[in-house]
This record gives sequence, C-alpha cells and structure tokens, in this order.
Amino acid sequence: MAQKILVLPDAGLVNPFQTQLIGFLRENGCNVVVAPSGRFFATLRAYLKYRPDVVYFDWVQSFVLGKTWAATLLKCFCFWIEILYLAKIERIPMLHTLHNMRNHSGLWRKTENTIYRFFLTNCEWIRVYSDTTRTKCARYFGIDKSKIVVIQDVPFHYCYPNRVSRSEGRVHVGVDQKSFVYLFFGMIKPYKGIEHLIDTFEKLHDTPSAWLVIAGVGDDPEYEAAIKRRINNIRKIVFVNRFVPIEQTQYFFKAADAVVLPFKSIEHSGSIELAMSFGKAVITRRTLSTEELLSRQRHLLFTE
Repeated sequence: MAQKILVLPDAGLVNPFQTQLIGFLRENGCNVVVAPSGRFFATLRAYLKYRPDVVYFDWVQSFVLGKTWAATLLKCFCFWIEILYLAKIERIPMLHTLHNMRNHSGLWRKTENTIYRFFLTNCEWIRVYSDTTRTKCARYFGIDKSKIVVIQDVPFHYCYPNRVSRSEGRVHVGVDQKSFVYLFFGMIKPYKGIEHLIDTFEKLHDTPSAWLVIAGVGDDPEYEAAIKRRINNIRKIVFVNRFVPIEQTQYFFKAADAVVLPFKSIEHSGSIELAMSFGKAVITRRTLSTEELLSRQRHLLFTE
C-alpha cells in the first residue's frame, strides 16, 4: 500500500517548490494529499480527515502568525496543541522545509521563535538549502544537527518554459531592444527592498539606456499603491503589477540582462534559483547563503 503523505499548507499549482516536490513523490508511488492552512486547528482537521502516514510542512508562518499579538498567541496555542498531539499521541513523523529562519515582516519575533523552536524540535527531519543554514539552524534553535539535511530543489528549467528569444521577450515586456535591462521578479513585499532599488535606479545618470522592470504582485494593496506612486514620474521603469503565469515568465527573464533582488534579509530565495535557471547574473545581498549559492559571481553581491 502506498505511503500517504499530507502536505501543508497548500501553496497552489503556481508554486514551483511544492508543485515539483508533490510531482516527484507521486511519480515514486506516494499517495500525496494537500490541505490549506485555514485559521485554527487546520493541521488537526486535515490529519483527522486524511489519516496520513507522514505530515510534511512547507511554510508554517500562516499557522502561527496573526495580524495582532492576541491573534498570534491564539494561533500559536492551537498549533502547539496540534504538534503535541501529532508527535506525542499519534507519533506521526513530521518533516519540514525551512525556507527562512524567521518571518520577513518582523512580526512577533519572540513569540514566533518560541513556537518555531518547539515545532522544529518535534520534527523528525528538517530540510534546508545550504550547509550555512544547516549550521545556523542547529545553533539558533538548539536542534540536533544530525536531523537537518541539505536538499536542493530540482532546477527550475524543468518547470518553466524557455523557448522565446531575447527580442521576443523585450517586445512582450515593452522595453527597448538596445537597452540594458534590470529585472526584479517576485512577490511585491517590503522586505525585498524595492524602494531602495527604485532610488538606486534613479541615480543611474551615466547609464541613460538602462531600463528597470519590476514584475509581480503582493498581498498588501497599500504597499503596491505606494510603489506605483513612487515610480509614476520615473522614465524607463516598467511595473507589471500582476501575477505572472509560468508560461509567461520566460519573456521577462529573456528580456533581462541582469536580475536585481535587493532583499533586506534572506536565507533562501526561489527568485535567485529561477534567475540562475535562465542563466542570468544576479545582483543581491551578500550573506553566507548567497555567497554559497552564487559562488561564481560574488562580485555582484552587495552589503549595504
């Protein structure tokens, strides 16, 4: 009988991390079921509904973080009960991919650290993307390093089409064929340093042929509106403020000469791996993790 694996939370078919993982597991004979995060006790409800042999968690922030501290405390308490029940009563193996050490928004950090440490302690295996993060996770959370494993994602070129030409990409995006094009691609969120990117681009007076393309959508309409206002009077900035389907992603990366990802903080970025799969130079923040991932282009990493 095939092993049943419950994957939480459901990131949707548009998320390449989860989509490729689920596809790999199913191709190797596993029975994979996926459930959304929900509000309270979503993990327990999913477990009781599907009765899996293994529970795999991708991101857990949606289970423990609320818009207020009171809501966060309530969600953390519910999650604590769920993990305690699965680990101590049902004794179900729990696996987790650690994408980042802490939430990017800086919300309720002490509370998050407490519940996250409890959760990680009760996981049988923890997946990370680099040896640097493995060491950092073990030290920061007090986790046995032997149960932390480094497993990279399948290269994204298996998931994203790459058939169009540079010229076709530029026509689609709407930039000049002879210009130098910088691309920011991904979710529009404050921690990604987009305002700093816009400010820096404005100062490129000695590069009049440069264009900046910002492509992506966020979950905060006010922040997106602020970005739109910020670039309203700046020439040669294209803001494609929508979700870009997998089939159209190739146009943006083929149009670009370099990808710029000015994160304020970072452990792992799918945008970096996506840019690498299209063979693009990546300008991003210098950390131990990015130095390890981008070892052949460290001169493009910045510190401030």
